[in-house]
Amino acid sequence: MHSQSSLIRIEFGAHGNGLSSSRARIFLPHLIAILFMQCLMVGWVCGQESDRVVATVNGAPITLRDVDATAINKIFPLQQQIFALRKAALENLISRRVLETQAARKNLSVEDLISQLLGPPVTVAATQVEELYTDNLSAFASMSTDEARQKLRLDLETQARLKRYREQLLELRKAVQLESFLEEPRLPVPSAPPFSSIGPANAKVVITEFSDFQCPYCREVQSTIKQVLRQFGNNVRLDFKNLPLEQHAFATVSAQAAYCSGKQGRFWEYHDALFAADGISRDSLDVFATRSGLNVTLFQACLASTESRLAVTADIQEARRLGIDSTPTFLINGKLLRGAANFDQFKSIIEHDLKAIRSRSAAQQR
Repeated sequence: MHSQSSLIRIEFGAHGNGLSSSRARIFLPHLIAILFMQCLMVGWVCGQESDRVVATVNGAPITLRDVDATAINKIFPLQQQIFALRKAALENLISRRVLETQAARKNLSVEDLISQLLGPPVTVAATQVEELYTDNLSAFASMSTDEARQKLRLDLETQARLKRYREQLLELRKAVQLESFLEEPRLPVPSAPPFSSIGPANAKVVITEFSDFQCPYCREVQSTIKQVLRQFGNNVRLDFKNLPLEQHAFATVSAQAAYCSGKQGRFWEYHDALFAADGISRDSLDVFATRSGLNVTLFQACLASTESRLAVTADIQEARRLGIDSTPTFLINGKLLRGAANFDQFKSIIEHDLKAIRSRSAAQQR
């Protein structure tokens, strides 16, 4: 839906600005060219081989990857903006090719085909105009009543025709063989201690979770994560990383406690106990340790140690280096996914990566 709305905004302008289809057809090629050239110019810099040596010190190389790693939290947002520009330009180019193919098949010009897809003028009920006018009186303070109603009627008619256009263009796109290879930028995948990983070491897809044991959204997404692990089995590994937030009083000590449970090989039992709890206090951490089958004496010593504090601090620093400042945040083979995502969001990214891996493997075997 996003890609199609982007297409309409570029071809026809914002809804309600009165831009005619003839003006839009003149504007479209110029905008596509500008966007595409911008993407090419910026992408030439960002798309260089990351292992390329950009400097040496006493013969020791410094690669572009080394440089980017020190400023990834600033570079990655720029890469995301470049991707958004490229995606918008690509979607327009794809749709234009689809329109050209269909126009040639029907022996029409592209402009005539667009007119067909827009269809005949639409009649909007007067009651619909009046209702919208009444709901937005303050927005029309500088217009006469008749002028405001006329503008609303034209806007509603244009929106209805554009909706019809989008729907028919979508059907045309479904009828062609379309493959897109434009990849979103990805963050480097951080490592995690073996005890806070679940799944095979050589899994094709690695999900890195930055989480807070007192975050309600982190708690909410746990059932989805378990569903993902069940669905994709050995294809997926989950790496857990701590990102306790300052507003949660027991988040940091809970993260330390989870680390200490991992030292005794009970990380996931303790992890589940923390997320299942209605509340967390300092005393409850010892209770969870007992329930998880830990040696409580060793657990308490670890919890008071510099080791557990530094382990959690290292996770926090890694999150900051990557520009991650909210929970839950996931990296799926480095692809950023923020918030309590649903199963379909995880599934879409994982299946895309698995398909790409299979395609590369098949190409290598040929």
